[in-house]
Amino acid sequence: MNAIVALAQYGQMKNSTQTMYASPHQLVLMLFDGAIEAMSMTIGAIQHKNIELRGKQNTRAITIINGMRDCLDMESGNELSDNLNALYLYMAQELFRAGFKNDADTIRSLQTMLRDIRGSWEKIPLDMHYMQGTK
Repeated sequence: MNAIVALAQYGQMKNSTQTMYASPHQLVLMLFDGAIEAMSMTIGAIQHKNIELRGKQNTRAITIINGMRDCLDMESGNELSDNLNALYLYMAQELFRAGFKNDADTIRSLQTMLRDIRGSWEKIPLDMHYMQGTK
């Protein structure tokens, strides 16, 4: 068996197991990590002129970010949800443009923004991980 294939299968199994037992808060962190990783792989593919990998990984990053947008509670009228929705939409659009133009610098900037948001999300206290909005 090819080592790369084996590593990919291990990664899928590991992610599947982590997903099964993760809290909603941890699932969001996993989405951040997946998007950040896909951006890193896109940058690497651009540097190595691997068009196929660039396309796959950039699409993966965009898909994850759009999935994060879909998870936002837009019904609540919450300003944070509105702001994150606009930011994620911007990021997905810029990732598309940057991937098409082989613009690794823009992808790095977007990745930094996403890391900052992830860092804030990670700091949410454990006792607030399952809290729902109250009326």
